[in-house]
Amino acid sequence: MSSPSPLNPLTERQLNICTYGGALGLFLTLTCLIQHLVVTKSHWITHIMTSLYLFTMMAFLLLALLRFFAPYVLIITAVFAIGMQYIWMRESAFSLTVLLLFLYHVILLVGLFTEQIPQKLKEKRRVEKAEEDLWMGKL
Repeated sequence: MSSPSPLNPLTERQLNICTYGGALGLFLTLTCLIQHLVVTKSHWITHIMTSLYLFTMMAFLLLALLRFFAPYVLIITAVFAIGMQYIWMRESAFSLTVLLLFLYHVILLVGLFTEQIPQKLKEKRRVEKAEEDLWMGKL
């Protein structure tokens, strides 16, 4: 396992959690979106749910790209995921994939915050910003 470098304070384990966690979440959300498009009828609620799935996919992509605000966007999308599960159950339907999406959100967020990844991503952004400022007028 490699140690963090000055320009990247994340360890290899933390990088793997972000990249693979984001990719798996992206594919799980894509599965939910495909299921949603196949099963549901055209209604204003289903159009809103489609946009929420796309927003959730964006949040997982941001995590895979190591953006410092991605964990906080994932908290918002976890609330959306439980809301979407509620909508499915209110309509007397059950979606295991949407339930798995919510549970995956919870597990990933617990892993991110116990590994202190949000702080490391903020530190990474601060170092990148300092590097940009250093080279701003020199090129």
